[in-house]
Amino acid sequence: MASDYGFYAGILRFVAKKTETEDREIRIMMGHLAGIADAIEQTGRFMVERDNCESAARAFAGVAKFLQERILPEALNACNEAAVEQLKWTIETSLVLAAELVKRAANEELKDQDAFTFDVPAAPGTQPSASGAPTVH
Repeated sequence: MASDYGFYAGILRFVAKKTETEDREIRIMMGHLAGIADAIEQTGRFMVERDNCESAARAFAGVAKFLQERILPEALNACNEAAVEQLKWTIETSLVLAAELVKRAANEELKDQDAFTFDVPAAPGTQPSASGAPTVH
């Protein structure tokens, strides 16, 4: 499992470390990314407490934006197809997870649930889960 998500976890850690700011809220978001990266690398899933869903979602959206604006163009210019595919998966996965975090936290049927566990979609080159989408437990 660690090898399946090592790239994604590495990207999350990279963004968390490269984002230097005095803004307390952004530092909290980057802390979420670092912790989530560890969990994903080990198990392919992570847990977020309901109260942290919004900031974790913003962190994932920030990862997608950073990759799309700064890293993907370089991979495209270098004609590195493998990197482009990994980056596209990483951007898409980050946006899907951001949306799922917000959706679950806002879901009235889940209002009594204090935390959510997310399964990350199958990494490129691995066998996809039955649904192919993140699941919440």
